[in-house]
Amino acid sequence: MTAQRFTGRRAFVTGAGSGIGRAAARRLAAEGAGVVGLDRSADGLAETFAGLDDAAWVADDVRSDAATAALRDRGPFDILVNAAGILRRHDLLEHPHDDWMLTLDVNLRAPFRLAREFARGHRDAGTPGTIVNVCSIESFTAAPAHAAYTVSKSALLMLTRALALELAEHGIRVNGIAPGVTATAMNAGLRMDPARSAALQARIPLGRFAEPEEPAAAICFLASDDATYITGSVLPVDGGFLTQ
Repeated sequence: MTAQRFTGRRAFVTGAGSGIGRAAARRLAAEGAGVVGLDRSADGLAETFAGLDDAAWVADDVRSDAATAALRDRGPFDILVNAAGILRRHDLLEHPHDDWMLTLDVNLRAPFRLAREFARGHRDAGTPGTIVNVCSIESFTAAPAHAAYTVSKSALLMLTRALALELAEHGIRVNGIAPGVTATAMNAGLRMDPARSAALQARIPLGRFAEPEEPAAAICFLASDDATYITGSVLPVDGGFLTQ
């Protein structure tokens, strides 16, 4: 990788302690950005940012006031990546209310709060900015035992479009990606089950799961000046899954 598309820019990345958030934070840093990562796992953040210059992190819950304060007080940031997310698997009729609310809080309410804080800062300063939300193929299609996750990610897609519509006049672009099954801890159990893994990969035209670096590349594209006329889009990064 030789491009330095983000030299002189700063990015705030949630969920940076693992998975797609980690890969996005590392790629942004590799392309020249000063990155601040947020995650509940201090150990995960330390691993993400090991050996990277001009990087810092905040170990806290993305739902907390401290997360919003970190975005505000450690800024200004040119880029916000909302990558933190959780999945609680339950059959619909047995879905605990607490897990339903937790999923919506992490996957939808937290990105809304952070995007609003980010946008207010840019509106008041009169500066452009860009937000990238990590949605999901489940923003478009349901999956068994994933009711809260599917609802939260489909709502995040519409939040992405609503933000793009209202923030365009302030020079703030808002886009999302919709990853398919990606090799992260969230689905490790599925991927380690040979029968289930093979059945799911058979439904993916490219025949394999994504590596975290692949959706991270799409995040960086949407955050970069290569995408200056793109806003309100949610880009599938799914190996063709949604073509069927």
